[in-house]
Amino acid sequence: MNILPIANNIKMTLFFIAGLIVIIIALLFINKSRRKMKIENYGLESLFDNMQEGFAIHEIICDENGNPVDYKFLDVNKSFENITGLKKNVIKNKTVKEILPQTEKEWIEKYGKVALTGEATSFSNYSKELGKHFNVSVYSPMKKQFITMFTDITEQVQAKEKSEMERNILEIILEDTLSGYWDWNIENETVYFSPSFKKMFGYENDEIENSNESWKKLIFQEDLQKLKYNFNRHVESQGRVAYYNEVRYHHKDGSIVWVICSGRVIEWSPENKPLKMVGCHINITSIKKLEEQLKKEKSLFQTTLHSLGDGVIATDKYGKIHIMNTVAEELTGWVYKEAKGLDAKEIFNIIDEHTKEKCENYVNQVLQTGNMVELENDIVLIKKNGEELSIEESIAPIKDKNNNINGAVIVFRDFTDKKEKQEKISYLSYHDQLTDLYNRRFFEEELVRLDTDRNLPFTIAMIDVNGLKLTNDAFGHLVGDELLRKVSDALKRECRSDDIIARIGGDEFIILFPKTNHEETQIIIKRIYKAISEEYFENGVISVSIGWDTKTSKEQEMKDIFIKAEEHMYSKKLTESQSMRNKTIKVIFDALYEKNGREKVHSEKVSLISKKIAEVMKLDDENIKEAETAGLMHDIGKISIDEEVLNKPKKLTEEEFQEVKKHPKNSYQILKSVDKYSSLAEYVLSHHERWDGTGYPRKLKNDEIPLIARIITLADAYESMTSCKPYNRRLTKKEAIEEIRKYSGTQFDPSVVEAFFTIDINDL
Repeated sequence: MNILPIANNIKMTLFFIAGLIVIIIALLFINKSRRKMKIENYGLESLFDNMQEGFAIHEIICDENGNPVDYKFLDVNKSFENITGLKKNVIKNKTVKEILPQTEKEWIEKYGKVALTGEATSFSNYSKELGKHFNVSVYSPMKKQFITMFTDITEQVQAKEKSEMERNILEIILEDTLSGYWDWNIENETVYFSPSFKKMFGYENDEIENSNESWKKLIFQEDLQKLKYNFNRHVESQGRVAYYNEVRYHHKDGSIVWVICSGRVIEWSPENKPLKMVGCHINITSIKKLEEQLKKEKSLFQTTLHSLGDGVIATDKYGKIHIMNTVAEELTGWVYKEAKGLDAKEIFNIIDEHTKEKCENYVNQVLQTGNMVELENDIVLIKKNGEELSIEESIAPIKDKNNNINGAVIVFRDFTDKKEKQEKISYLSYHDQLTDLYNRRFFEEELVRLDTDRNLPFTIAMIDVNGLKLTNDAFGHLVGDELLRKVSDALKRECRSDDIIARIGGDEFIILFPKTNHEETQIIIKRIYKAISEEYFENGVISVSIGWDTKTSKEQEMKDIFIKAEEHMYSKKLTESQSMRNKTIKVIFDALYEKNGREKVHSEKVSLISKKIAEVMKLDDENIKEAETAGLMHDIGKISIDEEVLNKPKKLTEEEFQEVKKHPKNSYQILKSVDKYSSLAEYVLSHHERWDGTGYPRKLKNDEIPLIARIITLADAYESMTSCKPYNRRLTKKEAIEEIRKYSGTQFDPSVVEAFFTIDINDL
């Protein structure tokens, strides 16, 4: 490797390289924090401890006139210990005169100038105390502090007359450092890359050429302009503006390598044109990943902190505020920018709710004892504008890994809001959310509380909503919920303020009438019946059955009164409920025919055809009547199908067709709940089954399908084929008969087909 052309003077090149590395590391260091000077706090401990160069952080000590007279060791890396023989645990936080009393004044003056003026410098010098020669680069990251990075050049100095030794030393410096060295001959447009430079991007020394073209292929093209811009600034300033960049390179394995690229023009033409530039790259990919992770964690912390429902204030170890979320700002009336750095007791001003005396400084108590303090009641916060706010709070210490107390965190909330929530929870625990009436839990507790002699006579009334399930099956649960709300509204209007109304089940209500006899109750019940009969309900009939009984003496058990009221209610339900269900069936048909007018014609024709087939098959009068009625009602379940689907002018999608296929089950549920029609439920459930077992919903076959269902299947198919459909061609009667003949034995029962063929189709 050709190292000698780097500079005419080996000492000047060593001086430049050391200074360059100091600047880069110092920049990395200072970007991480401007408060503390501890390497381990920045996630770079591994980087610094594995440097070949000695690295130390110091603080200058001046006399009363501001002249530097000593300096203190703040931190050092492992290479420092190895090079100097001074151990970190011995020298840390001690001055150089305590450790090396004979230290030359020249060293202190040079370091003092850098620390006080901020002007970086590099030099070579000899330490009598250590008996070694050093190349030293010094940089000041902040006032009165400086960083030294040095290498032991004792051997180089002793053997500098040997040029080969000098070259070997330079090679070691260039190749063992963490940086990738480059040497650019600007005039000839040639570039030399050190093996460590190539290795940084996954290449062996012989895998990539030392050329401008190789470099341009490695670097991200988006970052190339940044390099050119900073190079021009460096040249235009004659080197006064540093050439420093954070850029991305392509690794051989396809990943991204982040580097710090820094360099300097070291040769100029008489016309001040740049001739030669040297520099190095330091791999900062891991640092970038760490920065990104820290950025995400900080963002997550900030998001979490400001999304909390509680106010949060954090203090330092002196009780001064340094964190405050938006809820804390709202609750205290203080803006964080105003409160930052103030004493917590000034912002978090709390008094006793009853005595109005100022509470003790709980923050100081926590900082002194390290124990958490939790205050839940009787605490009032005085806001900035003087308003008082009831709060509950807890104060906990902030400790580091060594259990040292670094601050305190106050978490507090508006107690009024919590009280409202507790009241809301209490309300919900005793009320039915749908009707806003009391629930079963409240009823049971009130029954025990009210069961006293002074409340006699005591009447219990049981109310059951007739046909709720039928309404749910036909119109959906939202309509069923509306039915329950209308019943509850009527009960609330007609009952007295002292009466207790509760919903104790899906369709069951109960009313407690303290100090109410049987006759008084009867008057109220009549009002309830009248109010409900007058209540308008678009999708059905509102009907309730009410039973009641009265406790007149303390010897009677309340549970017996409850049972008798329930028995009376069920007795009335036997007659009242069926009447309501019959009326609801009519309402369902009216609603269905309103949604789709063709359904009325279709149902009537299917009913007629089913009756004629049953007559031809010589069924008895009862079965003929069932076939006729079932044919009329076979599609009642379509009431639950969306109107747009039911009237869709185009072919149904698969999803829509699956929705339509649910109507046999819906029809079954509706008719099953009405005694008058319950015997027909099985027929309508099966009217889309096929003779060969491929129908729905249960895939029944042959005689497993009820005969009347088989009759309706054929009647339904014939009527559908010969009627107008939005998306299917209407068949002639002759064409429809041929279709039925074609599917006899597969879709249709052959005996039903044979009976159908004996009917005069002109009568249909």
